[in-house]
Amino acid sequence: MVSDPRLRAEAARIRERARDVRIEFKRHSLPPNWNTVDLQLGQPLAQLRDEVDQELLRHESKDALVPIDRDAVPPEYAEQVRQYYERLGSGR
Repeated sequence: MVSDPRLRAEAARIRERARDVRIEFKRHSLPPNWNTVDLQLGQPLAQLRDEVDQELLRHESKDALVPIDRDAVPPEYAEQVRQYYERLGSGR
């Protein structure tokens, strides 16, 4: 469903990590370390979701609010930018 090879490759990497976590769980019958699962799967999956959403906006809407070729937010500032836009959207 994703035509961008970079996004497709990232989805494949996340899927492979999830498969590895599942294999380790079955092999050792121990629950996974959820902090590690979040770092290896949750955060990259959320970032991929955001990138796919932006790509869909670019393709579907001529009046999209997402500018084409926008530079990505550096990872160390992503949370601050997210909070800024949440405050901005709530009128605070």
